[in-house]
Amino acid sequence: MKNNKSSILKGLLFSGVILASFGISTNVAQAADTSNTSTTTSADTKTAKVTNSIIFESGGTEIGTSAPTVTGAKVGDSVDISKIIPSGYQVADGSTSVKLQANGTSQAVKLTKIATVTARVHYIYNSGVVGTEELTGAAGSTVAVSNVPAGYFLTNKNTGNVILGSGTSDVYLDVTHEISNSVRFVLDDTAKTEVGSTTIVGEKAGDKVTMTSDQIPSGYALKNAADMTVTLQPDTNRQQVTVAAVSTTEDSKGTIATKNSTAPLYSENGAKLGSRALGANSDWATDKKLSLSGQTYYRVSTSEWASAGDVYVYTSNPTTVTAKSGSIRYLYDIDGKKIETRAVAGGSAWYSDRTTMINGQKYYRVSTSEWLSAEDVQ
Repeated sequence: MKNNKSSILKGLLFSGVILASFGISTNVAQAADTSNTSTTTSADTKTAKVTNSIIFESGGTEIGTSAPTVTGAKVGDSVDISKIIPSGYQVADGSTSVKLQANGTSQAVKLTKIATVTARVHYIYNSGVVGTEELTGAAGSTVAVSNVPAGYFLTNKNTGNVILGSGTSDVYLDVTHEISNSVRFVLDDTAKTEVGSTTIVGEKAGDKVTMTSDQIPSGYALKNAADMTVTLQPDTNRQQVTVAAVSTTEDSKGTIATKNSTAPLYSENGAKLGSRALGANSDWATDKKLSLSGQTYYRVSTSEWASAGDVYVYTSNPTTVTAKSGSIRYLYDIDGKKIETRAVAGGSAWYSDRTTMINGQKYYRVSTSEWLSAEDVQ
């Protein structure tokens, strides 16, 4: 009997657990179904927007190649169309909006052309007209002036935009004349040596004007970079800006010779070295070339330089050259100038010790100061 009671009790307990488990499972399934139903209902309640097509017409003709559309929340709403009206037209009744009709409706909007008008602008200085300009555009539009006479400025910058009237009109704008200052570029020496000048212009004294690099003398740079911007003084005033020579040095090994006169020597700063000079028609070795303030110099000793204008660069080339046959062949000096009284016979042979380039042309030296052009040599 004990065994039977024990078996019955265990069976009841086991049975209760199973029943409870099935009850929980059923409740969860029902909750999921309720959630899905709620989501579907929410999506169905969304409201679609209303869209209309706009057809612009003028004189019975459609304007534009396609009908733009406008969209709003509901029928009866006013929608702005000002940004889609074709250029050069306006709505006939002066409105800039339409009221939405049923979704998909095409609305016709009547347009008229905007009239084109002209304003004659007269620029006035000291009670006189110094220039005119014509502005054209739609009536009521704002047009900027673009042809203020050279050398003049609008007295009031706010008058640079003109509102066009309903017909041809005249507009009078006051202008002021520019003022100018001359700028002298000087070296920082006792004499304040002038090496160039320029002119700056502006509207009025006190304005700041920035010069361009083209206005600075070639071969020089401002001693103070801030001086590139100059403050205008009263008209015709003269100002002074200090500059310094710009130099570059490069290796240039070769030989040079002086011309028919002595050649003064210079320092690396371009200053003449008193009585120091090279003898006429003398040869010198050089190792460097200096470019200073637009001038070229060749170094002939540690700190002495000869000006390129007083010497020539040559190449040693002992050889015999033969003049072209036929007529005589004129000789030239070291600067490339023809010596009218000196020539060699056509077909004659001559000893030459060196060559040089004069104005891009090769020459052979056939005497101390006479040269035969390579174009005249066989």
